[in-house]
Formats: sequence, C-alpha cells, structure tokens
Amino acid sequence: MGNEHKLSTVGPLAFLENPDAVELFAKIDYQLKDGFHFQDRGNQRPYFFFIEQNEQSLTAYYDKFFGVILSHGGEGMDRYYYLEFNGTDRGGIDGDHRCFMKAEYVIVGFLIYKIIYIDRYFDLNSIKKLQAIIKTDYEELTKDIYRLLAKLRKTNPTTFGGGKLDDVIEDALREFKKLGWVLIEEDFFDVMPSFQRMNKVYSDYINNVEQMIKDAI
Repeated sequence: MGNEHKLSTVGPLAFLENPDAVELFAKIDYQLKDGFHFQDRGNQRPYFFFIEQNEQSLTAYYDKFFGVILSHGGEGMDRYYYLEFNGTDRGGIDGDHRCFMKAEYVIVGFLIYKIIYIDRYFDLNSIKKLQAIIKTDYEELTKDIYRLLAKLRKTNPTTFGGGKLDDVIEDALREFKKLGWVLIEEDFFDVMPSFQRMNKVYSDYINNVEQMIKDAI
C-alpha cells in the first residue's frame, strides 16, 4: 500500500490535490502553452513554487495529455520552467497557442545577449541606453543590422534609420516579456534567468553574431 500511495502522488492529476491548484493552475497552464517561462522572480513566484512543488505530476500531465515536455533550466535561484516544443510540433496543444518569433526579434535577442553577457554590460537596465549602445558602441555592426532588418521587412535599407531600429528593439523586448524573458516598466528593463534560453538554443549564432548578420544580408 505504501508504494501504491507513493505512485499515486506523482500521477498526471495529482497536482490537483494541491490547495493552490484552483487559484493558480489555470493561469500556469495557459501561459506555459503560450511559451511563457516561470521563475522565482516578482509576481511569478507563487506560480513558480507551485510548479516546483508539483513538478513530477505536472511533467506526467503534459506528457500524457499533450505530448510535450515540462522542462527546466538554470539552477538554484535561477531555475525556470517552460514547455519544450519540438520545432514547430506543439504536440496536442491547440493551434491558437502557436506563436513563432519574428527573425528580427531573434536578431535583437542575439545583440542583447552579446551586450550583457559577453561584452559584460551587466548593469544595463534602460531601454533608451540599450538603443544608444547598439547604435554607437556597435556602429560598424549597426550598418549591417540596418540592411538585414530592411531585408527582413522587405523595405529599402536607405530608409531604415535609427528610429526604426529603436522601434524594432522595443517591439522585441515586448515579445520577450510575453515569454517571461524580461521585465519591462516604462524605460526600465531587466533580463530574467530564462533569457539564457537564447544562448541555449542559438549559442553558435550568438558567439558569431557579426558574421551571422553579414552572411544573412
């Protein structure tokens, strides 16, 4: 009987026995399916701890009913949870939740990762300062960025100036916010532990971002 009880506590619906399930699970489920990443930060904390406390049961739930994997990255205070999708395959999750990030936002993500984690601008938390750094400290690279973004938007590169680049950067940050990768409040932004997924998925490109941009023009 002891073993049977132990097994039942990690079944695919065991998490519903948690007293916080009624309040928290619907939002967790909806956002995970939309690609959101939960971590021990700000107002995400109660949702993160619910997932952490019920990780085995929730893993079984998403595997059995949707054919996707509840994954985690980071360690300790930097741990985060998300659903691992296989390319364009989202298992049994409804198509309304499908969201594919625009290539121009991925490029901005490469730049942000390089600036903060490789070039060590660890204190960078202003959107306006980020925009200025990209246009001044990376001036030679910015010329290629203009041409690449113009190509992606199918517009004339001579009309793609600093203002349009600023808009793309802001739009990308808002998209990253939807994923739980950054926090934004007016001009303030902060990268979350889950932003490391950018490096996990695209490390080869990030480490050679200058050449990648030149090759894509």
